[in-house]
Amino acid sequence: MQSTSLVLIRFCLSAWVGAAVIFVINGVQDVTFQPFDSLTRDQLITLHFPVYYTIAWVLLTGSFISSLILSTKKIWSRNKANLIIALIMLSLAISVVDYFWIYTPLESMITPAGSPRPAQFHHYHQASKYINSVNILLALIAAILVNGPLLSRMPTSSDADGSVTNVK
Repeated sequence: MQSTSLVLIRFCLSAWVGAAVIFVINGVQDVTFQPFDSLTRDQLITLHFPVYYTIAWVLLTGSFISSLILSTKKIWSRNKANLIIALIMLSLAISVVDYFWIYTPLESMITPAGSPRPAQFHHYHQASKYINSVNILLALIAAILVNGPLLSRMPTSSDADGSVTNVK
């Protein structure tokens, strides 16, 4: 279970950071591409962002569950394990808050697609950029920590079977 959880947390955090960065790059290109009119841009936003949040929640939840399992395995110091759990929990919580309190109002401001933007749109959009940057940064820090070296331990007689879990 330890090696599966370690692979899962490393994959999920790294995949989330990579997916989020690619999404942001593509999203910015989509909404700044001049040949696209306002209607098309709004449709792209309402089409892509629900997928973004779904991917975030799936990968961060997988990371969180794995971090809880691994916190009992003593592969990291207690402080490092607690920091990893806290970073993942915070990133997951931020993504939920972002969806319900920032993205959902933003989406309603551009629905129907092509409608004029209300005055508060800019404020919500700025908040979305900042909160998503913090979210990705927290996940990146957690990914760096989980992909780093594990605690060294002395092999025991039960470790002599040469299982994959003991490979460093």
